[in-house]
Amino acid sequence: MDPIESKIKEIEEEILKTQKNKATEHHIGKLKAKLAKLREELREKKSGGGGGKGFSVKKTGDATVGMIGFPSVGKSTLLNLLTNAESRVGEYDFTTIEVIPGMMEYRGARIQILDLPGLIAGASQGKGRGREILSAVRTVDLLMVVVDAIDAENQLDVIERELYNIGVRCNQHKPDVQVKRKGEGGIRVFKTVELPGLSDKTIKAVASEYVVNADIIIREVIDEEQLIDVFMGNRVYVPGFVVINKIDLVGERVLAEVKRKITSRGWMPVAVSALKEEGVNEVRKAILSHLKLIRVYLKPQGGEPDYSQPMILRKGDVVAVVCRRLHRDFEKRFRYALVWGDSVKYPGQKVGLDHVLFEEDVVTIVIER
Repeated sequence: MDPIESKIKEIEEEILKTQKNKATEHHIGKLKAKLAKLREELREKKSGGGGGKGFSVKKTGDATVGMIGFPSVGKSTLLNLLTNAESRVGEYDFTTIEVIPGMMEYRGARIQILDLPGLIAGASQGKGRGREILSAVRTVDLLMVVVDAIDAENQLDVIERELYNIGVRCNQHKPDVQVKRKGEGGIRVFKTVELPGLSDKTIKAVASEYVVNADIIIREVIDEEQLIDVFMGNRVYVPGFVVINKIDLVGERVLAEVKRKITSRGWMPVAVSALKEEGVNEVRKAILSHLKLIRVYLKPQGGEPDYSQPMILRKGDVVAVVCRRLHRDFEKRFRYALVWGDSVKYPGQKVGLDHVLFEEDVVTIVIER
């Protein structure tokens, strides 16, 4: 056994044997921090060992969605229905052995969808080109997890674990924690909220695995795993939803229970039968909703709005983003913008660069001549 793997196993066994209570929680926290470092070291070691050709797909369109799931859950069929891709479909495992890209055009948005090779248990340790698949997942804007209605919960269990092990945090946000490294003074903890499950002693024990002198400012309720994520610094936070495929093979009662269980785990489920082409439009709606994309229409001065070609923005984007999209000098030469829509109090309101735009706003950019 690899020395690092041996050490990982040893620490895992110690964590299992240690009874968790107030007296031992800081020790367990320190062990978990050591474990996270060792697992990362092992992944880097294995990745550097020539694990084969990686997947290289140029990102294009307004956003990129990664489809992930077990072999033969119907990803290729679903991709073909959603996009203009021609992904090979077979009645056997591992039909897709490379990343298959497709472009979904929906409500003015162009969304790139990547059909990633089938994931299996142990992917984060490199089984079935797992590390390459999961590395590709780290670059997408949205994750679409496709599961089989008959075995949905078990498949989601494995996928969640493999994603977690590779440092992908689905439907979570980056913890509001700041670490200010110093030259001296040891480790100090500052909190703006109460942390019922995380004592200062545990925080310092975890931190000591990564820093010697630092001020740690915590502004939200977190647990020890999230604290470790902060120090590891290489975590990726990606929104995601679950597509339950092959619903034609289960009854309504079974499907309702599967949906309930998936929802209870923090995922939004969409039920489809790719084979019967049922529920595909609901997947399209879910993609747009989770990406938080909005359409904005441009109106030239003295002209009419162009409703045929919306500019696709992210929810929360401001007028400055529109300027940068139009021309690199527009933001610098900006005078004001006129906006019609739900984001303003009255039609044609004059606004500045920091004005937040809403879905279907109409915008005129006025610049210096």
